[in-house]
Amino acid sequence: MTIKAIVFDLDETLTDRRAAIDLFIQRLITPYFPDSDEVTKLMITERFKEADQNGYRDKREVHQMLVQHLPWMKPPTVDEYLTFFRNEIPQCIKAMDQLISVLDFLRSQGVRLGMITNGTVKVQEEKIRHLGIRSYFHTIVISEEVGMKKPDPEIYRIALQRLHTLPSETWYVGDHPRNDIVGASRSGLQAIWCSRDREPWDDTLEAKPYKTIHKLEELISIYTHHHEQQE
Repeated sequence: MTIKAIVFDLDETLTDRRAAIDLFIQRLITPYFPDSDEVTKLMITERFKEADQNGYRDKREVHQMLVQHLPWMKPPTVDEYLTFFRNEIPQCIKAMDQLISVLDFLRSQGVRLGMITNGTVKVQEEKIRHLGIRSYFHTIVISEEVGMKKPDPEIYRIALQRLHTLPSETWYVGDHPRNDIVGASRSGLQAIWCSRDREPWDDTLEAKPYKTIHKLEELISIYTHHHEQQE
């Protein structure tokens, strides 16, 4: 089957969120923990990452955990913290290696590109603007905008409808085993797992990835090989 479209996750797929979080933590320490020594900074970094759960924990719950476990002189209110996070994190965002070259290659092949991302419109739109990649995408579906989150099958259906492609003609590329790979597979898309340096795939999950990549640029060779097989 010819692949007409590829839909991407955003965080930890197109963006290196881990690098962004390291920078965000530095920005958090500067105003709120200005006198921290290196040991304290390391402790703050560890506690933040434990609370953050790579972005999958609700930000209000993250705030609550940080208030309890960090040595604040005066902790921010939840609204102050959310405002700080939403303003700062897009400025910290880092592109995955070879992001633009991968997008350039796929566009040159006539592949329609889409994106599905869980998050707020303000934050995710700012990340996309900061990366300078909006023009590559035929459609971008943000969970807050449509009132549902991955792995809800409806959010994949919306992207497919906007791309005017069938699930069998579409690949989905993402990092989260359940939200991305299982969710996309349930909707009939062939899902490619961006594993980076994670543990091997959990075979107890109901679906398995069509392919696994460790770097985004591997997508070029996978697409090229598939395309050659179709000729």
